[in-house]
This record gives sequence, C-alpha cells and structure tokens, in this order.
Amino acid sequence: MPTALASLPRRCRQAFLLSRLDECSYTQIATQLGIPLERVEQDLITVLEATRGNLGSPIATQWYVRLQSPSMTASARIDFRRWLDADARHLHAFHQTELHWRSLSGPAHAMAAGAHDLQRMRRASFRHCLAGLLAVLVLGLLTLQ
Repeated sequence: MPTALASLPRRCRQAFLLSRLDECSYTQIATQLGIPLERVEQDLITVLEATRGNLGSPIATQWYVRLQSPSMTASARIDFRRWLDADARHLHAFHQTELHWRSLSGPAHAMAAGAHDLQRMRRASFRHCLAGLLAVLVLGLLTLQ
C-alpha cells in the first residue's frame, strides 16, 4: 500500500493527506490546492482505487467519495439509496470501501513522517552545500591576496 500511495501523482497525495491527516473538507482541499471540487473527488477516488488493487467495487468507491462532497444533491442521495437497496452485495462493497478508507490512516501518517524526514535531509544537504560553497569562496579570496 505505501508503494501505491507513493506512486500516485503529487496532487492526489496532497488531497489524500489533507483529507486524512488534516481532516480538511473537500471545499477546504479545493481552496488550498486551487482546484475544482470535482477534481478533489476524482483525486480521492484515484487514491482509493490505487490502494485497494482489484478488491472492492469501483462504483462503491465513487459513491463513498461523492457522499462526502458538499456538491452531493438530494436526488443523488436518492440514487445512492436505490443503488444500495438494489443488491445486498452493494452494501457489503460500500462497507468494505469505508473500512479501506479508514485503514489508510496509518499509511497517511507514515507518508507524512517520511516527507518530513526527506525535507529535513534536504535542508541538511542544502546547508552542507552552502557551507562548502562558502569555504570555496573564502579560499578563493584568500588566494587572491
């Protein structure tokens, strides 16, 4: 699962982390990333589909994400209810999708911790490069005199 998350496009990972770690609403995510609300929904669907592999139902995944969106209309909720009632397997698939979404909390925290460690290493590397550049400049100035 961590590999699947890491291979996602950056914006999908950002939307995922904002949703799972910062508990941002879809509207907040859209505003923060500067993307339409529909794009947030699609990015989160992409995350769920990429991390569940061949398990689960793509339709259940779409309903799960759409139901959390502020753009979900009353008529769409009725359509969801009809879909849910049409087959007992739909309820099971929807429940499995919800459990899968909840299971992504641990990988989200691990991904955020890894990103924090990577940023720290980059800052340290930058400081070392800067110190090396400064040393070269000082030595260059000393040799000119």
